[in-house]
Amino acid sequence: MKHIIPSALLLFSIFSYGQGFQSEKEARNFSDKLMDYFVAEKFHDGLNMAKPYWPLPAVEIDALANQINQQWPIINQRFGQAISKEYVKEKRIGKSFLQYYFIHKFENHSLYWRFDFYKPDDKWKINQIIFLDNLEALYE
Repeated sequence: MKHIIPSALLLFSIFSYGQGFQSEKEARNFSDKLMDYFVAEKFHDGLNMAKPYWPLPAVEIDALANQINQQWPIINQRFGQAISKEYVKEKRIGKSFLQYYFIHKFENHSLYWRFDFYKPDDKWKINQIIFLDNLEALYE
């Protein structure tokens, strides 16, 4: 299947101030909640909830939500209606980087969301959020 989202909604990493998660479990639970919003197509609500934990300017996060909302009708047309989510795996780089992967299931196909977290000191912060329709990375 051709890529609908050419390379994803890749956001640049910016490490600055902001709240963070005390544990990996908190970061994982938060990712799960974000997926609930995304499956329900409440992208603004979900990304607004992420703002305190994501050291990006709020205007960039709002622009991301707008971009997703603009692309989503194409996804619904090609993939069908959203059905559910499924947690797939986690990956790590040392003790400082953590990724959670979720499948966003639709009637005809799926895409995946990846939530990246960075721990520069004692708290986990959102580093980036992307989604792709090419599932090759999940087979690694």
